[in-house]
Amino acid sequence: MRRYWHEQIPPPGPFRVMALGVLVTTAGGGAWYTTWAVYFTSVAGLPAPVVGLGLMLAGGAGLLAATPVGALADRLGPRELLIALIAVEGVSMAAFVFAHHVAVFLAVAVVNTAVDRATAGVRTAYVAQLADEETRVAHLARQRVASHLGYTVGAAAGAACLTLGSPAAFHVLIAVNALTSLAYAALLTRVPRVRPVARARKPRTVLADPAFLAVVSTTGLLSLCWGLVSTALPLWLVRDTHLPAGLAGVVVIVNSLGVALLQVVASRGCTGSRRGAARAVWSGAALALACLLFAATAGGSGAIAVGLVLLAAAAHLAGELWFIAAKWALTLDLTPPGATGRYQGLAATAQAGAQMLSPALMTLLVGTWGRPGWFVLAAVFLAAGLGTVPAARWAVRTRVETGSRVS
Repeated sequence: MRRYWHEQIPPPGPFRVMALGVLVTTAGGGAWYTTWAVYFTSVAGLPAPVVGLGLMLAGGAGLLAATPVGALADRLGPRELLIALIAVEGVSMAAFVFAHHVAVFLAVAVVNTAVDRATAGVRTAYVAQLADEETRVAHLARQRVASHLGYTVGAAAGAACLTLGSPAAFHVLIAVNALTSLAYAALLTRVPRVRPVARARKPRTVLADPAFLAVVSTTGLLSLCWGLVSTALPLWLVRDTHLPAGLAGVVVIVNSLGVALLQVVASRGCTGSRRGAARAVWSGAALALACLLFAATAGGSGAIAVGLVLLAAAAHLAGELWFIAAKWALTLDLTPPGATGRYQGLAATAQAGAQMLSPALMTLLVGTWGRPGWFVLAAVFLAAGLGTVPAARWAVRTRVETGSRVS
């Protein structure tokens, strides 16, 4: 237990400062994600179709922004760009107070979402350049632990805001969320600067490295796991079982706490492309099992059905933990020297694409097809996990042929 708790906390220095900033800003983000739908439609008074269209456009902007912003991190330095992105995110969040104007809502949503999607790749690039090859996945895991602790605290604050229900409560929540981002940006001024690196000569475009594109495509499909608990499960519980819909909330809580407690453990030893590919296979198998267990509760009720849902939640948690570890190990190990920001931006783009399609896909497969939809999802996850192995081998071969170092 002493070793376990020691591993959860970043060592004194820049990674601990970053974890504190992540904890602060995700607490604000968790509160916002719990309340944004009610705020836009009830407090700001925007029509639901306008909100849906605006968020779809914002998601598209995030999809387009991640890769070029990652390339910019290689040229300017990831720390400086990360500070700027998070500061812009805070300012744009504050502007949502004026979102009752449709034009303001659309403009702010596009900026806020694009910055949010681009930040993930830049942050990973910064940690990867600051840490050594043996410890960078562990450091990324600790940052993710901090983020899930923050989301858990923020969700509770969001629930309190929804209970109060007044416009003032929502405006205070938006202001606090904006301030948490600005506080994070200020904390990042205390961590060391990483020198911009010379741009890699090859590959110059995404199409010049199709092997890496294949890897991020398979791991991007594994990121659909988040849609299982946020979209598919609530629809399934309401339409195809006799279980309480609130059980979906229990699964979300179990998932968040499980990530906070186990991400470092699940990432232990996951260095290099070979081990990363193996974790991807484990992830695909675990997520496929979760889908089959969810499907087994069709028409179910009572303790046995609840037990199957909780077993599925445990399998889903394992699959998510292994997917994250695999993604970090693979994308970092297969990145050519001098292109960390650009390649992490490409990985973020692939994941953002999957997340943009996830709600519609989950609604179609599970909300419309029911049990057969779970079988399709199980096949998708299993194929994605298994497909990562040949994709990773292909990427390793291309780097050996060009003299890039892989492990």
